[in-house]
Formats: sequence, C-alpha cells, structure tokens
Amino acid sequence: MKKWDVIQQAALGSQGIITVAQAKAMGVHPAEMYRWDATGRLVKLNRGVFRLTAYPSKGLVSDMAAILATVGEGSYLCGESVLQLYDLCPTRSYVATVATPRRIRRTTIPKGVKVVKSQPGYKPIYHEGIACQKPEDAIRSCIGVLETNRLEEAIDEAEEKGYFLPSEKENLKKEVCHAKTTA
Repeated sequence: MKKWDVIQQAALGSQGIITVAQAKAMGVHPAEMYRWDATGRLVKLNRGVFRLTAYPSKGLVSDMAAILATVGEGSYLCGESVLQLYDLCPTRSYVATVATPRRIRRTTIPKGVKVVKSQPGYKPIYHEGIACQKPEDAIRSCIGVLETNRLEEAIDEAEEKGYFLPSEKENLKKEVCHAKTTA
C-alpha cells in the first residue's frame, strides 16, 4: 500500500484530519506531509495538523476535530463545546473548551480555544468521531456558567433526542434547580 493511501485511510475516521505524529507512526516522514501540503493534497491547519483537501471542512464537527488534533492525544471537548456539538442550546460559538491530561504550550493553542485540565480517569465518549464529555457531564460542568433556563432547555432537548433517560433528566433538573437556589 502506498504511503498516500495509508494517510487517506487514517484520515477517514477523523473528519479528514491527520497529524504528523500519526503519520510518523505509520512510517510516513514529516517532510512528505509538507510536500503534499505544497502540492495541494493536504492543507496545513496548525502546527503538525493537516486536513486532506479531498475532505473539506464540514463546519463545526470538522473544526472541533482539528482543534482536538492540535491540542493532542487524550484531549476531549467539554462543557459548552459539548452542548454546541450536540446542538442542545445556544452557546458562545467562538470559544471551544478542551480538556487534556497533559501540559500544553500556550503558543500551540489556537485562538478561541480554552484548555482545561481533564478529570483523572475520565473516559470520554465519541460523537460523530469527536471525543467529548457525556451530555449529562457537560450540563453539570456548565452549572454556574450558563443561565439556569438555558441549561433546563438543554436537558429537555437532550432527553428529546434520546441522549439520556427521563429519570436522568429529572435528576439533572434537580441539580440545576438546586444550584439556582444556592447561588
């Protein structure tokens, strides 16, 4: 199998995104990645992160995949970004919140990305190929950040879309209302 075919196969499952580290692991030299960028096969998105030109950006999901690739291995979306990804309620679309288990240099973080420390042992789920918090965990993390009525709308929307059961909905609503009364 040709090196280019290997890169295409790897990028299929990640919204057309491939990193230099992933390419190295498959035996592709970084210089080849930059050569493919120069010839138009790849587009450089950030330091060490590329998108195949055959897979153009599909909006939010592709952008989130690129952000996670930039932040690095083990990172996942959290908080408002998950609510935005699942389309549960309006959020600040210009800010993406990413949790990561390791330290990140400020110079590698794209503008509009907020990096937070991940919870030890937390196992993210995947939504459209994007690693993220579970919707109920994202709603909990937004208590005190978003308005209570917006969180209640997000809970109703998530239950309607089948992301959790009615009993979980009631427990979350109680937590949100309790936070409202203690604030």
